[in-house]
Amino acid sequence: TQQGAPLKIGGLPDPEARVTRWAIDIPYGLSILAYGDPQATVTGLEDIPRENWPNVVLVHLSFQVMVACGVAMAALTLWIGFLWLRRRRLPDSPRLLRLILLVSPLGVLAIKAGWFVTELGRQPWIIQGVMRTRDALTPMPGLVVPLLAITLVYVVLGVIVVFLLKRHVISTVPTAGAQAKRAA
Repeated sequence: TQQGAPLKIGGLPDPEARVTRWAIDIPYGLSILAYGDPQATVTGLEDIPRENWPNVVLVHLSFQVMVACGVAMAALTLWIGFLWLRRRRLPDSPRLLRLILLVSPLGVLAIKAGWFVTELGRQPWIIQGVMRTRDALTPMPGLVVPLLAITLVYVVLGVIVVFLLKRHVISTVPTAGAQAKRAA
């Protein structure tokens, strides 16, 4: 528990020693992020019973992945905006286009990492202080049948989509013989 708590960027938490090693501290960052007040007091894990702790390492690493993906996408967007302002046209260099291609999955990765932060961070509670996750489980025999049926439907739909896309691409891409006839 700390007033004016710093935000830790990077690093690896050690729950036993109750430290985050190799992290960069942004002064007052966590207090501002959590409460909008740099002098706010942030409750630490030492004030929470150990059986109520989430998986500290996974929550921290998931948060760092989410933030890193967002920063990478924002940095690329700012760079492209800067290049556009300087040249008054959208940049189209092959290296930049490859970089955009490499960065494009980061949005989905950030969403998934954020979901991990949310779900892992609330453990072991399904409703904070009211119901634990283990108590919320409803035993339901026979769930394997609908799971397999839904999986089969998605596999069939996936095969149909691939077939249709392949047929569409083949029918719209001219062959070398058709190009030669048009040229003559």
